[in-house]
Amino acid sequence: MENLYTEYKIAQLISREFIDDLTPDEMQVLENWKNSSLDNKNLYEQIKQGEKRKRRNAYVESLDKKAAWIKIREEIKPDRKVIRLKEWSLRIAAVLIIGVLIAGLYHISTKDIEIGQELAEMKIEPGSSKAVLQLHNGRTIQLENVKSDSILEKDGTIISNQKGKLAYASGQANHEGMLYNQVKVPVGGEYQLTLADGTRVWLNSDSEIKYPVQFSEVQRKVWIAGEVYFDVAHNKQKPFIVDVKDIEIEVLGTEFNVEAYHDQNTITTSLIEGSVKLRKNNESVIIAPDQQAIISKDENHFFVRDVDASMYALWKDGVFYFKEASLGTIMEKLERWYNVKVFFMNQSVINKRFSVEVKRYEDINEILDIISKTGKVNFEIKSNIITVKN
Repeated sequence: MENLYTEYKIAQLISREFIDDLTPDEMQVLENWKNSSLDNKNLYEQIKQGEKRKRRNAYVESLDKKAAWIKIREEIKPDRKVIRLKEWSLRIAAVLIIGVLIAGLYHISTKDIEIGQELAEMKIEPGSSKAVLQLHNGRTIQLENVKSDSILEKDGTIISNQKGKLAYASGQANHEGMLYNQVKVPVGGEYQLTLADGTRVWLNSDSEIKYPVQFSEVQRKVWIAGEVYFDVAHNKQKPFIVDVKDIEIEVLGTEFNVEAYHDQNTITTSLIEGSVKLRKNNESVIIAPDQQAIISKDENHFFVRDVDASMYALWKDGVFYFKEASLGTIMEKLERWYNVKVFFMNQSVINKRFSVEVKRYEDINEILDIISKTGKVNFEIKSNIITVKN
């Protein structure tokens, strides 16, 4: 009976996963079950891949529940021959799982209608200036571009927040210990930051930076994730170091862009002005303006190529620029900026390439229309879900 209960529970979790109705603990239970055997993983993939709305709704509507119950009742009639216990358990499990999945599919279908009615008029909005500042004591402050206020840190540093920009007044380092702040920008957001040494920082959506309130007398070091643009204040005596996923980028005074999202396998550094040195373990490389250094998380070797580096920093000026970029890359950036979900009906279109330049603050249909006019791909938008078709 324990196995029967497990099957029943998993069927429930799969049906509820379709409507994003799982808690983190339940998601972990389902993940553990999938990874426990190849059969489980294959079964899960078959169920998920078959979860297409039209096919699903048609299936639910076509079910003859009365006939199904008669068939089940015939199976359990007492005058039929005795069924072995193992076979009997499997049949019960199958009936229960089918029942749960049917109920789940029906629930999803009705849920789709309810949600669709509520969200039909929702408009997909571009990102805006918003972030969360975490002070040294763990206190968090919501930052918005409409606010204008000042914050006082423990060491006396005044932090001003005005129109989507955070700025730290210069001062003396705290000799009792370094104080660190952190800024996190959510999906659909961006923010600007001026550090205590005058270095300016632009954070793209789904990005973060950790930094000292006042830098030490020896060096200036920050930690980042996501996509961040730096305009580093020149100081020969104190090098500026960016730490990102075991990579150190060292500069004196320069402008460069770093892209290193958690879900990407590569770290890409594009240099606009000056010179930077990148290090990972015993490997290092120095790049010049209009060069780009790329390294995989799993490798130590840097790949360097010549590019128009300014094109990789246009996002901070409110422009989407893609040159022969894969559709997968383009849609990934739209997901972060417009806070949408993208689904590909056919995986083969992911690697199709497009060149596009459009303002980031425009309606998302602007860029989708440009791409669809090539005739290579089409888009369907429902609430905040974009389905890509070819």
